Amino acid sequence: MSAENDLRVAEFDFVVREARRRVPWRLLTVTAVVVLGLFSWWLGPVALVAPWDNFILLDGGYRIAQGQVPGTDFSNAIGPLVYVLASLGMKLQAVPSLAAVTYGCLLFLPIATALAGYVAHRRLPGGYATGFTVFMALLVISVRPPGYSPGTTTYAMLYNKFGWLLYSALLLAVLVRPRTRRPLADGAAIGLMLGLLAYDKANFFVMGVLAVVLGLLLRTLAVRALPGAIGGFALVVVVFWLGFGIGPAGYARDVVTAFAAQGAGKRLDLLLHSIAYNAPVGALALVVVAGLFWVARRRGEPARPWRLLVLALFVLGSSVVISAADSPEKSDLAALVVVPLVLVAALKPELPRWSGGDGQRRIPVPLLAGLVLLLVATTAPIAGKDALALGISAARRDAVAAPPPTQRITSPHLGDFVVPADATWQTAYRTASAVPAMLDDGLALLRRHIRPGDRVVSMSLANPFAFALDLTPATGGPLWWDWEISFDERTHPAAEQVFGQAQWVMVPKLRPGQGCCQDTVEAMTRIYGGYLAQHFRMAESTEDWTLFTRS
Repeated sequence: MSAENDLRVAEFDFVVREARRRVPWRLLTVTAVVVLGLFSWWLGPVALVAPWDNFILLDGGYRIAQGQVPGTDFSNAIGPLVYVLASLGMKLQAVPSLAAVTYGCLLFLPIATALAGYVAHRRLPGGYATGFTVFMALLVISVRPPGYSPGTTTYAMLYNKFGWLLYSALLLAVLVRPRTRRPLADGAAIGLMLGLLAYDKANFFVMGVLAVVLGLLLRTLAVRALPGAIGGFALVVVVFWLGFGIGPAGYARDVVTAFAAQGAGKRLDLLLHSIAYNAPVGALALVVVAGLFWVARRRGEPARPWRLLVLALFVLGSSVVISAADSPEKSDLAALVVVPLVLVAALKPELPRWSGGDGQRRIPVPLLAGLVLLLVATTAPIAGKDALALGISAARRDAVAAPPPTQRITSPHLGDFVVPADATWQTAYRTASAVPAMLDDGLALLRRHIRPGDRVVSMSLANPFAFALDLTPATGGPLWWDWEISFDERTHPAAEQVFGQAQWVMVPKLRPGQGCCQDTVEAMTRIYGGYLAQHFRMAESTEDWTLFTRS
């Protein structure tokens, strides 16, 4: 009897000790995300080593804040999500500035991490779910575009970072079965992510739809989740339509037009380079899956890991295809982390307890080492470079608060738009460090001529002048111009549509050996030069700009 009581006490003590050792992963997830959000808020707008693309964000957010509608009042080859977030950030400021972009990211942070955390914690062991969610949060607050070095700080290409985040969480949701059945809630999360992907960038959305189809075919996604997915997707469409006037038809027309202007050769080159950059991770993933085949055969198990092979190939292939429609992202494809996470979910019964598994069977050490290496290879380089970029920006924080006179831009709206004096990045039309002086020259030129109510069009990648000078933005043209990306000789808007409302046209002066986008200005001059000569005359020319006024 006493032995039986001793056994029960021992079992009770063991259960208590186990309960005490349980890690509150969800609380840790929320805490880490809050800390990252507070750090981003403290950091504020960072010094911009690659500055020019940020004017696209500011102009797009400003247009929406002024009541313009993407797809109606101006065309936009990229989805409106990032510009809507920037416009909401501007609503939070008395004097809108670059800080609006930071605020927009902070508004998106709880939405993105709530979706990623919900999906991950229902499918993965706690530590992996927390790590995945924090990894996604780091993408939101990062100040480095995928594929760029940590020192190239900028908010450019936020849509790619948000796209990788949402696509990664969506892949996890549709390719890994949840531990418990909540088809309506799971479907709603999937629909919300698909909707946000649709308004972020079309290439991510198309692959997201294919991922949903694959999940249904492999039965990792329940058919009963579809009503929730349709509802979640419809909710996003309604919010963008009723909240900002952005209808799906106008946005779809912009995407189709931009696709027609894409240079096939440029995309093929990006695809081949992406395959080469990501071949090592792909090979490692296939080696790990091959190890699973070997283990299954050795154990004489009838089931073979064909499904895991299909999932791994889809994640690898779809990520590479997506990157071909982005800027050069090299090996910074965040969705590749889903490959080891799918394997972790499948191998949980066999993984050691210290690694978040159940420890029911012993997994071969080489296979476990390969899985760990794959997890590190898909996360550490991206997270490390993003963390280093944030550290570099923190070190430059004083320079943003009190920039040297040569780096100041004389506009209240660009007071926190600071480019380091030693920045040598070849941004549009000038070396980066010369951009503040170039902008100041253009602003001074316009101030000598414009009157209240005048509208200015800029024949350049982006138009910084409406936001900087509180002008009413012109309507009719695209938000940004990039040769063989948003327009070409065959696919471009009519001159009357672009310049019809403009009283003034600004044209940057090109300097040999400076700037990355001179072909854009040269192409616009070829296409619209005749219209300008007929309807405008030169008003004044400075060192950096030529100003035309309507005849």
